[in-house]
Amino acid sequence: MIFKARADKELLSGSLNVYFADRYIGKTYLSEKKAGEEFNMSLGADRNLKVKREKIKETFLGKIERDTVVRELAYKITAENIKDKSVILRVIDSIPVSRTDKVQVKNIRITPEPGQRNYQDQEGVMLWEYNLQPREKQEINIEFVVTYPKDLFVNGL
Repeated sequence: MIFKARADKELLSGSLNVYFADRYIGKTYLSEKKAGEEFNMSLGADRNLKVKREKIKETFLGKIERDTVVRELAYKITAENIKDKSVILRVIDSIPVSRTDKVQVKNIRITPEPGQRNYQDQEGVMLWEYNLQPREKQEINIEFVVTYPKDLFVNGL
């Protein structure tokens, strides 16, 4: 859970004990903030939101002409609000981006479409924002095909 705050006075950098709803969350480090400056602070995972990312398909289509490997991958992200009130949920995920002409990422299918692509100017990073009602569930599906030479090791898929 991310908490947005505004410093009403200058805050000096240092260690910080974090409490939320009268419960100790943990320790963090706060960098110096000027009066009036907005900043985000993580309050840890919200136990009343369930978010799961799972690989639902990985197919090696094998080696074809020119000794190439073709991999078809699909992921599903499921977010569920188990609170008794609505919440605003931001989901940030990414698709692979090739930095060489030896690796191709193609046939990209994303449903639903993200609200923002290349989030914070990071290529391949996407943002979805939902207002999840109590007990509401939302799914995001991401599919793509990666093609690369059989002698090349590709990690992180």
